[in-house]
Amino acid sequence: MINTIQDLKRINNGSTNAISSYFTKENKRFFNDIEYKVLKAKKSKTMYLVTLTAKFSDMFGGVKKYVYTIKPITETGSILSFQFSNNGELKTFDNEFTSLTDVKEYLKGV
Repeated sequence: MINTIQDLKRINNGSTNAISSYFTKENKRFFNDIEYKVLKAKKSKTMYLVTLTAKFSDMFGGVKKYVYTIKPITETGSILSFQFSNNGELKTFDNEFTSLTDVKEYLKGV
């Protein structure tokens, strides 16, 4: 069970027995990630990875735009980027939020 960011990082750190390399320094730098948190949705009790990121907003001389994104976490610690809906359609998690308060409000409803 994943309860903290430390739990999630431990099994996604890129080591030989990790399930992914999500939290490597190279990935953090490449994706312009600033900070990670794990939060629980109020209704579904699903755990979510919350990432503060500049995404690719500063490419080609643009101004950095910081946003929060969320991705569900499975009980085994896999970080989902997409899932299939009940009718078999692919659904991505591309919600962007301007503040952590907005993220917490959203998670109250899911």
